Amino acid sequence: MFLANYSDGLTDAPLPDMIERFKKSGKIGCFIAVHPPFNFHLAEFDGHDAVCRLRSSYESDIWINGGYFIFRNEIFNHIGEGEELILEPFDRLIKANQLMGYRYEGFWRAMDTLKDRQMLEELVERGEMPWRPIKPGASLKIAL
Repeated sequence: MFLANYSDGLTDAPLPDMIERFKKSGKIGCFIAVHPPFNFHLAEFDGHDAVCRLRSSYESDIWINGGYFIFRNEIFNHIGEGEELILEPFDRLIKANQLMGYRYEGFWRAMDTLKDRQMLEELVERGEMPWRPIKPGASLKIAL
């Protein structure tokens, strides 16, 4: 097993719990699933073009890939040459019932835009860094 990420995001997700659940699952792949950290309005239609409801995305059950992963070495058997990890390989894992999502509702933020960077820098300036649950100088030991 190994951990990976492609995210420039930050989280306080409990990796030991995520790893333990993954070990018990017997699956090949796992990703952290998070709610989008921003609000948008979801439009519902009546079957034609008439809008019958607008609601906040915070009221929905939307989960996104948070970019933190755990894999078994078998993942490499599911990745074809030139493929990106998420599309075709994950589709194969889904069809084989070998992909799990670790749903996490705690702190998670990406730093994809200038606005994201500014928000994260403001947290640092205020001394609020929830992605740093370990005190400076301490170490985190994870058994894989």
